[in-house]
Amino acid sequence: MLKKVVCYLLALALLGVVGCSQQKVPENLTPPPAEESTGEPPIDRTWISPGKVMVGNFYPGARAEWNLTIHNGKDTPADFAVSYRVPDYVAEGFEKAPPEAQDWVIIADPTPVLAPKETKDILVFLDMPKTAKIESKKWEFWIAVMEQTGGMVVTEMCSRWLVSMR
Repeated sequence: MLKKVVCYLLALALLGVVGCSQQKVPENLTPPPAEESTGEPPIDRTWISPGKVMVGNFYPGARAEWNLTIHNGKDTPADFAVSYRVPDYVAEGFEKAPPEAQDWVIIADPTPVLAPKETKDILVFLDMPKTAKIESKKWEFWIAVMEQTGGMVVTEMCSRWLVSMR
């Protein structure tokens, strides 16, 4: 019993010493300056742009086109796959694109190869035939970009296309 009391008192004494110790902080210590944002996208990260494309006043027989910009932030060349994708979820007020919409999307270069730190524009067309019948006035599809030269973990980046019909 006496051994337990001595251990308890010793533990309290040690905690008291440790808890009361103070470190001297230099008075002239200032936080490092925040990184200045230049508004430019990072060069050392892989990214796509734009994240969202709004297509308005669309109708059967119409054609919309947009450049999808891909940047390889790695120090090695990278192969990418660019493809049409059914969305996992849609924006409020929109529905998933009809199944035939996949045939209306044309990707000029579906398998681009980018050099280290290279940025490349890929032209994407939405070309709806005149004979197309579509019930939804607002629908959405995604353009997916995945690196094919990655390792065990592969990241999919998507550009959302939100289409509003006349």
